[in-house]
Amino acid sequence: MSADARKPGTARGDDAAPAAGDAAEAPAPRQRVAYFGRPGTFSHEVASRRFGASADLTPRRTISEVFDAVAGGAATYGVVPIENAVGGPIYDTVDQLIRREGTGAALVVCEELSLHVTLSLLGRAGVAPKRIYSHFVPLKHCGDWLRETYPDAQILEAESTAEAVERAAQDGEACAIGNKGAAAIYKLEILVPKLGAKGENITRFFIVGKAAEPPASGGRTLLLFGLDHRPGALVAALSALGRHHINLTRIVSRALPDSPEEYLFLVECEGSTEEPAFKEALALLEQHATGVRSLGSFRVSQKYE
Repeated sequence: MSADARKPGTARGDDAAPAAGDAAEAPAPRQRVAYFGRPGTFSHEVASRRFGASADLTPRRTISEVFDAVAGGAATYGVVPIENAVGGPIYDTVDQLIRREGTGAALVVCEELSLHVTLSLLGRAGVAPKRIYSHFVPLKHCGDWLRETYPDAQILEAESTAEAVERAAQDGEACAIGNKGAAAIYKLEILVPKLGAKGENITRFFIVGKAAEPPASGGRTLLLFGLDHRPGALVAALSALGRHHINLTRIVSRALPDSPEEYLFLVECEGSTEEPAFKEALALLEQHATGVRSLGSFRVSQKYE
């Protein structure tokens, strides 16, 4: 199979030369990959660039449906966003990881990818838009530009950038902010290839699956744990990781649905559960936190421009 279709988290070097007689072997089955959103979304772009043409890519309307597809066996892997540099954590993904833990539908993180998002204005040349559609994150990222350039246009939020482009395609007086690759899909023109927004717009994605293969060293690990309701509990838990020089890269807290005064913490940190020092850090963390478990050790792979 192609390098792009390798199992998430594995090395990306050239395939070894086949041994004699290997030519008669049956080809590897095509991977099935579910991704969040419609064709033309940034999730679709990441899935296409990561897995290539040798995988069957299927869109799912919600992040929950991506998890369902993988948990139910309809897909081997799922591609979901986890964080945007402008909009912050994607809480739908966070909640799916947390709520499914300990159930038969639980998934783990197999790999992290990131995309340098370039937002484009799509529409019809010569038509001044009365409405502009997009997902809330691009609208936030390009808000100043939109207000300055189209002060009279109505700004409307869509479920995804691809849905925004589709709605603009059906509305003769509308434009959309989205992925320029969606222009051909929905038969619109690229009016502004790169919108004049300030700062980098990086979106990070998780590849989720039923099982991960932790790297022997390096990479990152996603931990989930609870805390006793007492002063200093979080400081003590994080200090347990700090004593073993475990660097934190992301921390998100979520209230329990049936107990809003209690919180679970999703903590991403550098290192692998296969490393001796990391195992010692986990043992110490268990003295200060409740229900400590790993939601996957994984490699942080390619950043797509």
